[in-house]
Amino acid sequence: MSLLLTQDRWAQRAIEIGGELAPLADGIARDLEPVLARPLYIPAEKALLSREGGRCPRDGTLLEFDPFDAEHHRCAVCGAVYGGDYHRGAWRYWYHLWLAERAVHAAVLFRLRGDERHAEFARAVLDGYVDRYDAYPNSDNVLGPSRPFFSTYLESIWLLQLCVVLDTLESAGGRGIAASAARARERLVAPSARLIASYDEGISNRQVWNVAAQMAAARVLGRADEVQRLVDAPHGLAFLLGQGLLADGTWYEGENYHLFAHRGLWYGVTIAEQAGAALPPSLVARFDAGFLAPFLTALPDMTLPSRRDSQYAISLRQPRFAEPCELGLGRVDDPALRGVLAALYHAPPDVPMRSNGRAVTSADVERNLPAMRLDRSDLGWRALLFAPPVLPPADPMLPGSVLLEGQGIAVLRREKGRVYVGLDYGHSGGGHGHPDRLNLLLMDGDTRWLDDMGTGSYVERTLHWYRSTLAHNAPLVDGRSQRRVDGVLLAYEDRGGAGWVRAEAALAPGVRAVRTVVVMPDYLIDEVRWEADRDVTLDLPMHAPLDVVGGELLRPGELTGGDGLEDGFDFVSDAAWRPLTPGDIVTLGRRNGDSVPHDADMHAFVAVDVDAALWQLTAPGAPGKGAHRFHLMRGRGRSGRIRAVWRWSAGAARAVTLDADAIPIEHADDLVDIHTDVPAGWRIELRAGGARSSIDLGGLRERPEVPAPSVVGARPPSTVPARGTPTAPGVPLHFELGEREYRRSEQSWAEAGRPRATGRIAAAGGHVQLTVHVEKSHPLVFVPEGAENPLDNEPPEINADGVQLYLHTGARAGAWTIVPVPESEEARGVPVRGWAGLELVHARWSVTERGYELTAHVDVAHLEPGETLVHVGVIVNEIVPGRARRRGQLVLGGAEGEWIYLRGDRHDPARLLPILLRASDFS
Repeated sequence: MSLLLTQDRWAQRAIEIGGELAPLADGIARDLEPVLARPLYIPAEKALLSREGGRCPRDGTLLEFDPFDAEHHRCAVCGAVYGGDYHRGAWRYWYHLWLAERAVHAAVLFRLRGDERHAEFARAVLDGYVDRYDAYPNSDNVLGPSRPFFSTYLESIWLLQLCVVLDTLESAGGRGIAASAARARERLVAPSARLIASYDEGISNRQVWNVAAQMAAARVLGRADEVQRLVDAPHGLAFLLGQGLLADGTWYEGENYHLFAHRGLWYGVTIAEQAGAALPPSLVARFDAGFLAPFLTALPDMTLPSRRDSQYAISLRQPRFAEPCELGLGRVDDPALRGVLAALYHAPPDVPMRSNGRAVTSADVERNLPAMRLDRSDLGWRALLFAPPVLPPADPMLPGSVLLEGQGIAVLRREKGRVYVGLDYGHSGGGHGHPDRLNLLLMDGDTRWLDDMGTGSYVERTLHWYRSTLAHNAPLVDGRSQRRVDGVLLAYEDRGGAGWVRAEAALAPGVRAVRTVVVMPDYLIDEVRWEADRDVTLDLPMHAPLDVVGGELLRPGELTGGDGLEDGFDFVSDAAWRPLTPGDIVTLGRRNGDSVPHDADMHAFVAVDVDAALWQLTAPGAPGKGAHRFHLMRGRGRSGRIRAVWRWSAGAARAVTLDADAIPIEHADDLVDIHTDVPAGWRIELRAGGARSSIDLGGLRERPEVPAPSVVGARPPSTVPARGTPTAPGVPLHFELGEREYRRSEQSWAEAGRPRATGRIAAAGGHVQLTVHVEKSHPLVFVPEGAENPLDNEPPEINADGVQLYLHTGARAGAWTIVPVPESEEARGVPVRGWAGLELVHARWSVTERGYELTAHVDVAHLEPGETLVHVGVIVNEIVPGRARRRGQLVLGGAEGEWIYLRGDRHDPARLLPILLRASDFS
């Protein structure tokens, strides 16, 4: 058996690392010395995810990880040291991953160099986890079943590392490994692989690791046919290569998740190739293209754009970016990849020398480092085995303008890459995508004029701000974040001195917008045009460190907007505004006191062709950066156009006209550019004195069908699709909830004690009344009013016994999590965000012989006489004492095969059931 390398390649590699890679091997060995010098410690408890754990409460920074100290956790920013159960729980997360990778380092070094101390340590780690695996409780998880962790994909990464340890030691014939390997297969590898296989995450970066771990387990368990089955499975390796990786080689969830997913795909492809499994050559080629793909959109300061759920301003000058370049070159000698790697290794003088962090990190889970000087000795164990023995020479290089049509982002670079303009228009990005189609980015060197702030912690409330359209430089309709939708490219061409991109997206039902960006050497034109089937309000945020220059003073006001959880308006403060008439030009200029270069001369000239308003607002800035001020243009109409000119050179765009079809731009020295949107593309007439010339930009695409926005989300749609046949007028809806309606966590319905509920929904006296009888074999678990959820940003009431009720009457909607109040007959209803409009009149509960009964009344007296179709949803939460998170749910309408993770109090409106009411029922 050989998981990653054949016996011949192991022998060859032992010779090759005596050359250029010898300092890398020496460095990994030095890192291990402090570990070998201490007694082996394996935590007896599983990891814990919480809001507080592992982060500084002052600035949200990840706390430093010291593998030799579980009690003291230091913030590198403010220097404070923290302790307590939540921080220890987060420390165990990192420690379990760290320890498994130390075992890989030791096993690999033993296989290459033969030091018995390394073999003994690796075997001891394997034996220790074999002894403890069953003792870690498979409960209270966040994202899939797991024993040592709180999410399945983390166990997958961990198991994959331990399979590498087992395989490497066996291939070396280490002393005592046969007995350890047999125990590990039976008591750790096989049960962990079964648990991982139970949780299929579909098209997800996490599923990549689940599949890779199962492939590794199949190999070490001697199940040769299983590897090919995992390649060909519905959500197996081939599916992930063909659907997760887009045609341009990028992972569909964006650059940040590309690195994570592609690393998992590397394991899968390598294991499949070693096992002789068949992979389509086209998919292997797409995988190989993925080594270069994330560098194509790099910003001028050598960071990644903070798109989707990325962390903010991630530097490329750290080992975890250099290593995939080396691995890619180990497969295909790509000159572009060589140029990128040379750029990473040839840092300018102001980039400092730092520790590579390898001794205290796990390479397969991101923990970002500041920019540093790099060389090959800073890499990891995979480079030790797979990087080229001798690095081919290359000149430092980063790409110029680029269009990634699969990902849906166009980048136009100017001034030898110093100026960066990006239009993020295309793929929605799935679960980690933000509602930011047609988002505009603009950077000038290190200065971020129009930026993307990414995402902070997943368990902090500000997650909802960063996932709003309002937090991006992207348009939104009627104060609501965009629905999840893919945009489409309409045109792209770049000639170096002039280029353009145009794209379209359906921002909301019945509303489509087209954004056109034309980029010249020292300025750009930005136009957002919308058309709708009704009058709508269109907002265009501009997150730039600029102030309003001249014009009418801004007056205090209150910016209205959506109340959905991720509409973003709850985070806005210090609102001020002024009205605009069609053709008014607003000038934005550099803000005094901001940390931008003194010679920066960025100005923006913005106009709207309908009655509009300019707003100045304050909201969270980039994670860890405090609050920031931004501007918003708001126009209203069935159609309209917002135009802007952004100039970064003092001699450019001294006078701008934006209220005509043609856009004249007057520069210094009597130079004038006249821009016109023409049927064949975009024309630029250049005038210099009496001389005339023109540039015609084309690159038009056939106009494709623009994808409609999804109706799935926390906000009820204006029209709820009927699901099933409504009850006859006036007939109550009776229901029974059991196994087919159970949405599970770690335990199946039977393992959870067969929870059941019965109930009825009827209307009388102006109310819709819900009555639920819950059968429960364990004591009730209450959450007191005012309690906080220390684990994540979900309402604490979801982790208690209670009922989630959803009601949509067509004109209004309402939803509540209703929980019993202990030592009372009352039950309290906590409103679900985004479902405002109906009133929960009262709710009561009582203990029964087999559980409890809960009743709730919702006011529907606003309904008109006649027959009215309403839609309802009911979810019963169930939990047992001793659990931190709910165990499962009973869902009206069915939930067979579903999992409870990450659902919070959200329910898809399309799953509500119809009831037909008569006037006499609610009059």
